[in-house]
Amino acid sequence: MNKKIVFLTCVIGIIALLAISASSAEKSDVDTSDWINITVYNTNFQIPPEYGGGSDSGGNYVKTNVFTFGLVALEDDKSLRNNYGYESTLDELYDVEEMEIDGHHAVAYYSHRSICNHDVTYLYFESNKTFYALSYDGNDVNDTMKKIVSYSPKSNFTKEKFDEKLNQMQDDYIEEQSEYAESYAYDQGYRNGYSQGTMNSRHDDLFGYYLFYRLGRRSR
Repeated sequence: MNKKIVFLTCVIGIIALLAISASSAEKSDVDTSDWINITVYNTNFQIPPEYGGGSDSGGNYVKTNVFTFGLVALEDDKSLRNNYGYESTLDELYDVEEMEIDGHHAVAYYSHRSICNHDVTYLYFESNKTFYALSYDGNDVNDTMKKIVSYSPKSNFTKEKFDEKLNQMQDDYIEEQSEYAESYAYDQGYRNGYSQGTMNSRHDDLFGYYLFYRLGRRSR
């Protein structure tokens, strides 16, 4: 009886060790030994060597263009509003995904961009009270992109505050664009005798995106 207990204990121990080893192997799938260091808005990041050699202007890092690879600091409300507001209401979007990445709240926007004729992912996250946009040629948030995010300091915001901030920036962007559209429609109406239909159509489109891509309570 005792021998059976010992045998079972050994078997359970071996299974546990194998599970731990498998978990460790899974976490080490991304080899970062040759990754390079960059600094974006006073925050240190590590990126794969294939994205090295990009242009660095302090608040952003770009390899070729933002549709190939970009890491941009959205350090104030204006830059966050313009960048996030535009990407979150883009008519070329086909999916949105909220996620947690090693202590970072994040949301990914997936689109197929006609300007470059390939899929582009925009991944927004917050680190040390600054929002960042990680953009790249791709249609998912793979382990490599998650690792880039994980190297930065963890989020200071709660998930609720993260969602609230981005939703507010989207609100402000839509309101601003609606005002521009109304102003343009009225101006064109006076110049060419157009009806108000163009203005109302544009406003309805923006409002539709606003409802669908609202963080925290988006229906899919």
